[in-house]
Parts: sequence; C-alpha cells; structure tokens
Amino acid sequence: MLALNMSKEVLSAFGMISEQVTENNISLQERIITFETSIDSNFEKEDKIWKEKKLAKDQVHEITTNFLTYLTNLQQTPPQKEVKGLKDPINDYEVMDKPDYFDNKFFIGSQGVLKPEGQEFLDKIKAFKRDFVAVVDSLKTGKSDENYVNLINDVIDVFDTESEVINRSGAKTTWIEYNYFGFPEVATNTKLTVMKANVLGFQAELLSAMIGGQYKINATLANFDAYVVSDKAAYFPGSKFSGTIVLGKKSENLQPTAIKINDSEIDPIESLNSEGAIVLDFPVGAVGTREIVGTITFEEGDGEPIEIPVFSNYEVISKPNTASVQVMGRNTLFRNFDNLVKVSVPGVAANLVTASGPGVTSKGDGLYTIKPQKGQELVLKISAELPDDSTFSSSETFQIRRAPVPNILFNGKEGGSMSRSSMVSGSMSAIYDPAYGLESTVRVRSFTVKIGPKAFDCTGNALSAKAKSALKKAPKGFDVSFKKINYAGITAGQKESGPSITIN
Repeated sequence: MLALNMSKEVLSAFGMISEQVTENNISLQERIITFETSIDSNFEKEDKIWKEKKLAKDQVHEITTNFLTYLTNLQQTPPQKEVKGLKDPINDYEVMDKPDYFDNKFFIGSQGVLKPEGQEFLDKIKAFKRDFVAVVDSLKTGKSDENYVNLINDVIDVFDTESEVINRSGAKTTWIEYNYFGFPEVATNTKLTVMKANVLGFQAELLSAMIGGQYKINATLANFDAYVVSDKAAYFPGSKFSGTIVLGKKSENLQPTAIKINDSEIDPIESLNSEGAIVLDFPVGAVGTREIVGTITFEEGDGEPIEIPVFSNYEVISKPNTASVQVMGRNTLFRNFDNLVKVSVPGVAANLVTASGPGVTSKGDGLYTIKPQKGQELVLKISAELPDDSTFSSSETFQIRRAPVPNILFNGKEGGSMSRSSMVSGSMSAIYDPAYGLESTVRVRSFTVKIGPKAFDCTGNALSAKAKSALKKAPKGFDVSFKKINYAGITAGQKESGPSITIN
C-alpha cells in the first residue's frame, strides 16, 4: 500500500495542506456571503431586474450547502497530541497513515468493487455537477454567455467521475479507485478538503459573474454595474444618440483602460466628462428598438483586466409627418363655444408642442380650447421642437358650425304618459344631444303649455299656478303639449314644438 512507503514528514505535509486549504475555504465563504448580500440588496431595490439572479443564487446556495455538508460528514477528524512547550494540543497527522477507514467505507475487498457508500459518494458528486450546471445554464443571457459557458466546462471537467483513468501500471481503472483506494487517511481527507474548495470556488465565480464581473480574488470591482443614461426618450432616424454611461460606484482613483460599445472602440480618456461619466455620441440607426452593448475594462490591484458588461436599449421612431389634433367628442368646431381640443406630435413631449389660431387658449398638457367667433373655417397651426433639435410645423383645418338646437324634455321625457301629480310638480329642461360632445348647460326661459283646448304661458322652467290648477281638473287620457319653448345655451332661441304627454 502507498501508506507503507510514506514518511511521517509527508503525512504531516498533507495535514498542513489540508489546514491551509481550509483557511482559504473560510475566506471564500466570506466572499460568497458578500456576493449573496449584494444580490439580495439589488433584488430589494429592483426585483424585476434581479429576480432571475436572486432565484439562481438561492438555488446554488442550497445545492452547494447540501454537498459541502455531506463532504464534511465524510471526513475524519484528525486525532490530537500534546506537544511539550505548547499550551494546546495539535493535530496528529502522522498516525493517519492507514487506508483502512476509507477503503472499508467505499470498497469491498482489494479489487475496487464499490460498497453502497462508495456509490453514494459518486452519486453525490454527479448530482452536484448536474444541478449546479443546470442553474448556470439557465443564466445564459446577453454578453455574459462566455463567462457562463467557461464555468460550465470547468465544473464538468473538475467533477468528471465517469471517464476511465490509466494507473501507474498502464491499466484502465475507475476514477474513484484511482483517487481513493489504498491512500492514507490523511491524503483522502485532504482530497475532500480540496473538493470543498472547488465547490466554493465555483459558487463564488458564478455569483460574481451574475453581479457583473469575472470572479477575482480582489473583488473590489465585482459589484459594479454600468448604466446608460439617454438624454432623450426617443430618436428619429438620421439623428445621433446622446447620453452617458455611469458606473454604479464612484471613485476618484478609477479610470477605465478600454471602452467598447456596439463593436466600436471609444477613447477611455477623451470620452469622460467632468463628473466621471462616459459620454456617448453615435448615429442612432433605423426605426425600432436599438441595443447598446459592450464592455468597460479596468485594471486594479494585480494589473489584470476586469470587464464590466454594458447593456441597454433605446427607441428610434419615425419622424412625424403630421400632428394629431382631436376635438374632444366630435370633429367640428361650434361657434361661440369653448371647444376642447387635444394636440400632440408623436415622439415629442407636450411642453414642446405649440398650437395657435383665432380664439385658441392653452390649458396645459396638450389641451387647448378654441372659441370661433365668425367665418366658416378655422386653421389651427401646430409647431414643435423635435428631439433632434429640428423644428416641425403642421396645420389642421376645421369647419365651423352653429351650435345645434337642444332637445326639450319635461320631467326628463320627450313624450309618453305620466301621472297627474308628477306633471303638476314637473319642470322643463333642455340638453344637447350627446353625439355633439357638448356639455354646456341650457336654460329654459319660458314656454307655453296646452291642456286640452286651453293654453297657458309659463315663465322659467315650471308650470304656472293657472296651468297647475287646470291640470288638476283635467281627466285621464288628456293630452298635454308644450309649445314655444325659449332657451339659452351656446345660442339662444325658440323651439316651436316640445314634448307631448298623456295624463294616466
């Protein structure tokens, strides 16, 4: 067995390596906690953007924690020994020279045949690899694909337990027999500690990639994000994009070494403004949703480049040919009336659009009133300041009409039957047909009511005392008609015929 030829110094060296890797694992776990906290914090601020990464972080946390717990329970605790001159006992790796514990746990006999515990060890490794890769594979988006693909390949390679191995004798053997059969206990313990380091390293690398940067031991830039801030909401074809790139963390000592946006190199010095933002200025392209993708490269600490991905988009819309002018509720203007009109130009804010013409008054937020006084037509002129700093002008011609004659109602009805008591207490009213979009109040000044053969003049909108007295004496089946109704609304006039009601 290998243990028979291994010196005490070598056994102790294995133990020291295991201790050093364990210390490094603790450091990795601290970084992982920092990365997880960063993702949780971003999720609380922008849950829609970080939802996918938060879910992946939680899944990976559970996968790695379960596997690390299994590996820890699998390892043997080194025995202790007292050393003269030392207050506390130390690990005695020199007595961990036998392969018996793990040979008996994983294998049957000396031929490398697996016990259920040995098969469980292989199954746990395969399950970790499968589940971890599935989470990483679900995050293949945008320009970070390469990071994720490389990580997947590394995990598959490091935890490859299916491939056959050639031993020192030149014979083919299994991965588990080659790595774990016949080795001193301290050596197997160290291998399991290294496996835990690989698990933690891959977890940290994935979390860092999700946050926005390739995992580095110095992670001061790992949590940076690049934000594209556009100067305008939308652009017209032929104009230039105008905006800045702002990093999610500011420092006077940070300056990019390279900037690449949409496959074009940008000078990392000339492009910075006084606030440290990267100024963008390029043709916006054709109509549609356009992407801004690229990378910002920094060098820090060890001098190795750290790339921060950039991803954003903006809209390019067609340049307007005409303004949109809508008379609220209809398509004509009424004379001597405050007609409400909404004016807009596609892609232009309301405060940059102006409408003018006879009787036009601005109400704000694209709304105007137009009150024509005379003539048969009115021309509304529209001008606007476009996002590309050019000027737009248009006009709309409207027909001017006299306001319509209102509908006359008695107790809200134009005809039919009604009880005597309802008629006695009833009143006249007038409204414009809703189809005209007029909400102006119409007042009834006077009218004449005919009850049987007798007619009574009434002032205002209610029956006169004489008309009420005659109505109380009228029998059922009598027709009551209203004539010569004088009204005042947008216009004033007299309607010769009104409602006709039968007493029931």
